[in-house]
Amino acid sequence: MTKQEAREQMKQCRRKLSVQEREEKNRCIFQYLMKMEIMQQQKYFFPFVSYGTEVDTIQIIRQVLKEGKMKVAVPRVNRETEGEMDFFVITSMEDLSRGYQGILEPVTQEKIEASEGVMLLPGLAFDRQKNRAGYGGGYYDRCLGRYKKKSLVTVALAFQFQIVDRLETDFYDIRPDWIVTEQGVF
Repeated sequence: MTKQEAREQMKQCRRKLSVQEREEKNRCIFQYLMKMEIMQQQKYFFPFVSYGTEVDTIQIIRQVLKEGKMKVAVPRVNRETEGEMDFFVITSMEDLSRGYQGILEPVTQEKIEASEGVMLLPGLAFDRQKNRAGYGGGYYDRCLGRYKKKSLVTVALAFQFQIVDRLETDFYDIRPDWIVTEQGVF
């Protein structure tokens, strides 16, 4: 399946989820993620802030902030170097404001390098080999190209129907270490 085909198909499938289905799937994904050992062992957490029909990360961010065991930093698109994003520390959800394309971004100024910890990756489609089709902007691939080190663990969040048999890839695509769906972790 091409990335573009996968993107279109998954956008439609996500829109078709009822509120109840979405809430149940999000609850299961939340539980699987929070039980992962890496979520107990790392000092830094780099989640994306969900919007639209994505897997909900807001409840995850709130829980990690509440627990206080990890420093939380979320991305903000750098308007000076178009196509790049940086991560900024937040201590509460009030540290976020609508930014690029209406996505919540940090208004804080403490920038942190995303070189160690757990990073959540958004995406529209994934395959069984952990290839990922994002939204087409390449933000995370460029970011991970800058920061990817052995001490940064990447976790993609998806609904199970977003996993396809095979997805085309490009040389610059970076695979997540783990994918969490409502059916488990692989």
